[in-house]
Amino acid sequence: MHIDEITDAVTQTLATLLEVDSAGLDVERSFHEMGVDSVLIVGMSAEFEDRFGVSLDPELGYLHDTVRKISQHLYGVINQARAN
Repeated sequence: MHIDEITDAVTQTLATLLEVDSAGLDVERSFHEMGVDSVLIVGMSAEFEDRFGVSLDPELGYLHDTVRKISQHLYGVINQARAN
């Protein structure tokens, strides 16, 4: 899976959870600055597990706190899972 596809999926998922237009999300802005709370962080991790078929830390959004960072992390996890 290409990094751009993952970034688009992360952006769309976050926009849906925040109930905003995905075009307005800044991929470099921290989730905290966007108003993402602990409930949304856990929900986001669950959404990504379902969507990408990988197991993730529920605190993923704290460890990787922007769309760009979380997308890069997911890229590595997804491609490692496919290689195994």
